[in-house]
Amino acid sequence: MSHSEDGNESKQLVGDSVQLGCVVSPQLVQALENDNILPGLLAHLTTSLRDQFGNPMSSGELKGKLVGFYFSASWCGPCRAFSPVLSKFHEENMDEFRVVLVSMDRTEQAMLEYAKGKGFLWVEYRSQHRDDLIKELGVNSIPSLVVVDTEGKVVTSSGRFAIQSNPEGCVADW
Repeated sequence: MSHSEDGNESKQLVGDSVQLGCVVSPQLVQALENDNILPGLLAHLTTSLRDQFGNPMSSGELKGKLVGFYFSASWCGPCRAFSPVLSKFHEENMDEFRVVLVSMDRTEQAMLEYAKGKGFLWVEYRSQHRDDLIKELGVNSIPSLVVVDTEGKVVTSSGRFAIQSNPEGCVADW
């Protein structure tokens, strides 16, 4: 199917949704038109991804990369200890691996302050996708780093251990 046919399909989908009384976010429309809907667990990032400064970001920027969903919080001592390690690892491997913070903080302000300067992307604090990721990945302790492949499938739920024990080789292992 050509890009113009995809664009027509997207417009038809949006038109049908509006006609049915559905609310369609501009971010979703843009993602559909630009073919930026990611597969599997990565689909949660289509409309809720933010860059390190809090600006909306196209999920298409993650295509072809491993993604580490980092479940963490500012009040967690082990999280505060691991975050600088992960930030450095992320910076060194950004061409192949991106970190997306899924905050477990109690407030949005605490999350924003905690995320500052780490270079992580993040899921909107008030997004349903944040809650869905926590449930779907069965996260019950933090810090937790769940790595998914380019198809949105879980590669490992032990990303933290992998980075701490084999920082030079874990991306290739994934």
